[in-house]
Amino acid sequence: MTDIDELRLKIEGLVPEGQDLHRNTLFEGLYESLPRDPQANILVYTAEIRPMGYTNPHAHNGATFFLALQGQFEAHFEEGVLIRAKAGDVYSEPIGKVHRGHNPHPTLPYLCVAFCATAPDREHVTNVPAMENDPMNKA
Repeated sequence: MTDIDELRLKIEGLVPEGQDLHRNTLFEGLYESLPRDPQANILVYTAEIRPMGYTNPHAHNGATFFLALQGQFEAHFEEGVLIRAKAGDVYSEPIGKVHRGHNPHPTLPYLCVAFCATAPDREHVTNVPAMENDPMNKA
């Protein structure tokens, strides 16, 4: 079994029944569109943000596309919330722009599949110190 087959099986268990469009059509389309050039460093992974939770501040070092499988997502940048997504949405985040991911739902975890493409000499994500206008620092 290949890594991508294992990821497909994992997704099958994460997505509620009846959301086959999210699980199959969107996933397959994104996977097929990934570069096959040996100069592209490709990472495909699943991620989860707990209800009302945040990710660490970070920046993507290459093109990253997300397929939202469950729940809600917001990306908080210094300028404020610039990305909002819900299950079934496909979105990307800017390259090199520091932000935090947030799940605003009070009870439902946010789940997604990420497709990252970077140069072979770069990490996919760089974690950074807290942003000046970080929503986690608000009282």
